[in-house]
Amino acid sequence: MADSAQFDEQLSEVQSVAIDAPAPCERLIGCAGTGKTFTLLKRTQEDPSYGVLTSTTGISAVNLGAITINSTLRYSTVDMLRDVFLSGRLARTLHSIAKKFRRLIVEEYSMADTQALDLWYRGIQEANRYMDIEAPLGILLCGDLAQLPPVKGEWCFNARCWKSFADNTQRLTKVYRQDTGAFLDALNFLRAGDGSTAAETLTSAGLHWESVVDTEFSGTTILPKNDMVNRYNQFGLDRVKGPTFFIPSRRWGKQLSEWGQNIRTKEWGIPPQIELKIGAYVMILSNSSDFSHVNGDCGFITSHDGKLVTVKLVRTGNEVIIGPVTRHADQADQPAESIDAGEHLGEYFPQPHYIRKNKRYVLGQVEYLPLRLAYASTVHKTQSLTLDRVQVDIRNHFMSQPAMMYTALSRCRTLGGLRIVGMKEVFVKHCSMDTRILPWL
Repeated sequence: MADSAQFDEQLSEVQSVAIDAPAPCERLIGCAGTGKTFTLLKRTQEDPSYGVLTSTTGISAVNLGAITINSTLRYSTVDMLRDVFLSGRLARTLHSIAKKFRRLIVEEYSMADTQALDLWYRGIQEANRYMDIEAPLGILLCGDLAQLPPVKGEWCFNARCWKSFADNTQRLTKVYRQDTGAFLDALNFLRAGDGSTAAETLTSAGLHWESVVDTEFSGTTILPKNDMVNRYNQFGLDRVKGPTFFIPSRRWGKQLSEWGQNIRTKEWGIPPQIELKIGAYVMILSNSSDFSHVNGDCGFITSHDGKLVTVKLVRTGNEVIIGPVTRHADQADQPAESIDAGEHLGEYFPQPHYIRKNKRYVLGQVEYLPLRLAYASTVHKTQSLTLDRVQVDIRNHFMSQPAMMYTALSRCRTLGGLRIVGMKEVFVKHCSMDTRILPWL
């Protein structure tokens, strides 16, 4: 791996062609539940050229119906991103984006590190110098630094380009997920790293500190590890009487990494099939066009026909029909091989083809039912979601990592829907935040 000095030396060799024009930079920030993702989805739906929506994590990308920033820019690691930048391939990829969109939107930007942000920025600077770019491409970072931090590397606010983002920040302040009152007060204390005051506020509001996990909890239990989540979900499904049924996904051609199985955790972004039952408690992982159901809505399956599943929502009591959705591995540039260029509207079509409306060449697809069992989940899988009833096991040392407690508890809409497993003293001990983020919240 090249050290920082080598990196600077390599960049200096190409700066002369990429450093003269600043790229437009924006931040859309706010604490959990202020509608950041909803705002971006609304803007992109109303104006498709507003920006291309990406995310820093595969789970978040699948939840948003987007793709990861890595897949969008065609790299897997920061080392590879550096090579892609130095070769000019990053600028060419961003050039194709700039011909259609005005912004590269990066959701959950708290997990982006310094080197990646500087490379995205410099790649965009270079792409904006193409003669056919009428309006410069910009970067919009969306998220909350008080939530999950980078897995590796330094915080993004150490990047050379950071001042451009800090100087152009839109902050959402109205919390829609929780009403005003003791619960929101406690979350704000937790976000600030004041676990003692947060615990006292919750206790005064009537929260009881539980000692064991309720395996029959009527909501979503947030657990520290994937294997614990898988066991808990199987417990939940086993309790439901009646036969199981399976709904498979199908795929062809080029596949994005976030759709597959994580080599380290063995978890699937989009599994080959899902096992369900009538009466099973599930989470919806998509938004309807009229927002009658939204990403993170939970409910109970009432019927299915082998392809469509009807879910009665906890939030509204309404029944909604969930059908398969199709995601694409596509590109703006025409591939070398000859492909069908007929009219396709984004449906599953298992051969390379052209979507005229989007002006994109599709090289692979996955079609899947956007549901998963909702009895349990990890903190990472629930980030950006809003849940009706949440049980959080705070006892594991994993929950003491910065922002874990705040991210987990802030998923819940109400104090009445929250159950905490662990003593108050553990809660205070495990409350943690990185004070370096404070100037940028």
